Amino acid sequence: MDSVALAYLVGGVGILVEWRAYCLPDGSAFRRWSAAGALLWAAQYLLLDAWTAGLTMASTALRTMLSGSLTNGFYKHWAAVGFVALFCGLTLFSWQGPVSLLPAFAVINTTLALFYLNNRHMRIALLVSSLAWIGNDYIWQAWPAFLAESVAMGINLRTIRRLFASQG
Repeated sequence: MDSVALAYLVGGVGILVEWRAYCLPDGSAFRRWSAAGALLWAAQYLLLDAWTAGLTMASTALRTMLSGSLTNGFYKHWAAVGFVALFCGLTLFSWQGPVSLLPAFAVINTTLALFYLNNRHMRIALLVSSLAWIGNDYIWQAWPAFLAESVAMGINLRTIRRLFASQG
């Protein structure tokens, strides 16, 4: 198997892992599985020599894991600010016009949701991030990513509905 085929295989598994994350009603389990998916996507991008995307996804995995484990306000706030600054810097570094604002908004919104919102509200905020990714994928005609994010959004909606139903 050549490195490109391996990269897409790893990325495909990453999509399945991310979908699994959205199925899980527990916020901690969601974070673990989502971080694992991000690590697989980081590996995919690195296998494709897409260093900016690979480092962004590795940073996303770290952000997702830290968001669940940092409970002290001081460290949590500084970590959130640090990741927002990192994603702003990556956006500036890879600027391709106003369309770059969609993924920037998505990762910053997700960062703030992961660090500051409870499980149900976090997932609702992630729906907005999904819309930004879907818009980005549509503009770039990235149909596999468009489909994967659309499925993830549908799974997230189903899980949110279950969370509200279980709360009475």
